[in-house]
Amino acid sequence: MTVRLLKKNCVELLIDTTQQNKIVLRLLQGRRIVGKFSKADVKISENLLPAIAKLLKKARVKLSDIKKVSVNPGPGGFSSTRTGVATANALNFALGLDKFVMPKYDKMPNITKSRK
Repeated sequence: MTVRLLKKNCVELLIDTTQQNKIVLRLLQGRRIVGKFSKADVKISENLLPAIAKLLKKARVKLSDIKKVSVNPGPGGFSSTRTGVATANALNFALGLDKFVMPKYDKMPNITKSRK
């Protein structure tokens, strides 16, 4: 895949992990998709950052070229949605972007009291 970016200053990374066991990533320049990645993956928390790195490398985009990180906040499964939102928030913080997203889960988390 050959990707040519006209202006690297308007690159947006879109993260979607709301579908259980699936990572969907898009690199956008304006409304144009300049890179995409989609993979069924049961280990989203372990493989999301390597998938982002692979997409950036394939599109010849540096992390510092990203000016916006967007995420689908849900609704979606608890763990997969939380992973995507936390990753997007961490990248926004690391890049100095002023954006914080709260996740929307498809149901309340089932957290039980400790048995100890």
